[in-house]
Amino acid sequence: MMSESGNIVLVQPRTGSWDYLGARIPEGLLGIASIPEKEGYKVTIIDQRVESDWKEKLEKQLKLNPIVVGTTGMTGPQLKYSLELSRLVKDFNKDIPVMWGGMHPTMQPHQTLGDTLIDIITIGEGELTFAELVHTLERKGNLRNVKGIGFRENGHVVINESRPNLKNLDELPDLPYHLVDMKKYYAVDFRSRQSIILTTSRGCPFRCTFCIDPAVHKNTWRCYSAERVLEKIRFIIDTYGIRDFFFQDDNFGTDPNRVKTILRGIVNEFDDFAWGTLGIRADAICRMDEEYQQLLVKSGCKNIDVGIESGSPRMIKLMKKDEEVEDFVKANRILAKLNIVSKFTFILGYPTETEEDIRMSKELALQLMKENKNAYCLFFTFCPYLGTEAWDLSIQGGFKQPTSLNEWANFDFDGWTKNSPTWLDKKRLKIIDNINFTSYFMNKNVKYKISTRRGKVLFDIYNPIAKFRFKHNFYHFPIERKIRDKMLA
Repeated sequence: MMSESGNIVLVQPRTGSWDYLGARIPEGLLGIASIPEKEGYKVTIIDQRVESDWKEKLEKQLKLNPIVVGTTGMTGPQLKYSLELSRLVKDFNKDIPVMWGGMHPTMQPHQTLGDTLIDIITIGEGELTFAELVHTLERKGNLRNVKGIGFRENGHVVINESRPNLKNLDELPDLPYHLVDMKKYYAVDFRSRQSIILTTSRGCPFRCTFCIDPAVHKNTWRCYSAERVLEKIRFIIDTYGIRDFFFQDDNFGTDPNRVKTILRGIVNEFDDFAWGTLGIRADAICRMDEEYQQLLVKSGCKNIDVGIESGSPRMIKLMKKDEEVEDFVKANRILAKLNIVSKFTFILGYPTETEEDIRMSKELALQLMKENKNAYCLFFTFCPYLGTEAWDLSIQGGFKQPTSLNEWANFDFDGWTKNSPTWLDKKRLKIIDNINFTSYFMNKNVKYKISTRRGKVLFDIYNPIAKFRFKHNFYHFPIERKIRDKMLA
């Protein structure tokens, strides 16, 4: 059925427990909306995370008979919410096409299309693919001609030829921020003021075995030019008055000359500016020259996230980090000198990891925090994802792949071990779970990641207990689960 008004509906599903900490702008949906919106289509974005009346808004849009209803599917609890909204669409009108994009359909196309609530999936980057899909659906064209999609035809799953990743990101339109209420979103709480995420590059050239990037981006890194990044920043400041940014790149520091050009532009043009970033490798920090370091300070850098993963040289080698423990220690000392909040992340529960490996990771975390008053360390449970090199190790260790979307919806990266077989015994699982939970609360430097008042109050209450438990390995009489249940209620 063709839409007379050219309507497109995109729905951002909830992600699970992490929604409690706040919501970041739905960059993915804004990205696929950018080309159709520029072409004159009426695009409506509905966000389950920030709109309590999202069902009513969705029904209102469905009455306009949209060309397509699109959503995203990230492996884990988000799938449950994506399925919920897909069911609402089909119950209203089974002829309205439902399209899923995101990581899960990309890595599990046949399984995703095995659910009859989903008509079409986009595989990989979605901007160009979605625009062509909209054109094809509107004119009732042949879906087999659209690269980068999968769909069902006469009861069979059809996966079309893949679409190459875009090489020059500068060719993409600006994100249509006006499609969402910017005041409902935040990125980080640097200065008790509004903030925003901004992705300036895609992919990573490194080969970490636990990461999905090598499978999706083929060990490539692509970026917006420094000039385009500064244009984006300028537009956001001029239009919305937002001056706190979080660069949500997998590896923001890949090209140091590009980063320095961006930082020079910030220093020269923008006053009262603050920023942080999701990804700079420790070895990249170790190679920063004096100008680079001073630009970080002058441009308003408040936070840098660094993936360490383990304090065990054996595990670092197994993960193919291509870094050394010495790199982590040196990078931390550089950031301490610059007075920048440093978030270091670790992974526990990786296949073949021993209790000695865990001890080395905890000791390194304590050393980093001792040598840098602005450092904090978070521990996460290793999560096997299809497409990663570590997937095979996980299968060998006894992990069994979920066989449906509903099973994958229980695959929470923090709690998947409760629903799936694993190589970890009950004792090890308890150790890992306790370390993970207390690491979130043991250091007050983490509070800028929490935007809600309720979350900050609960953090302050639990902080001294978590600090004691983590430092002394004391996990008897745990009250953590009650606190967690209270926070997520």
